[in-house]
Amino acid sequence: MTTPQLLMIEDDQRLAQMVVEYLAQSGFAVSHAGDGARGMAALEQQLPDLVILDLMLPDADGLELCRRIRALPGAAGKVPVLMLTAKGDPMDRIIGLELGADDYLPKPFEPRELLAR
Repeated sequence: MTTPQLLMIEDDQRLAQMVVEYLAQSGFAVSHAGDGARGMAALEQQLPDLVILDLMLPDADGLELCRRIRALPGAAGKVPVLMLTAKGDPMDRIIGLELGADDYLPKPFEPRELLAR
C-alpha cells in the first residue's frame, strides 16, 4: 500500500510544521508550499492525493487558487481540496464549496478532526 501524498499550501510556517508532523505520524507524506505560486508548481510536478489549502496567502487568494486547480486538465483538476482557513463564516464556507472545494475546516481546528476529514 502506498503512502498517501498530501500537499499543504499554507503561509503560516508554525501551523504548517505542526500539521505536517501530525499527519506524518499518522502515515501521510506531506509536502508544504508557503505561497500560491509554489503550491501550484508543486501540484503540477507531483500530483498529490489531497491539497490542504489556506484561503489567505501572501501572493494569492485561496478561492482563486481552488478555481485554478479545478481548471487544470486531467487528474490534477480533480484532486480533492480541503480548505483550512481562518475564514469560518458560513458564507465563506459556502463560497469555498461552490468553487470546488471538497471540504472546509475553519481555524482554529482540532488536529484529529483534520485527520478524520
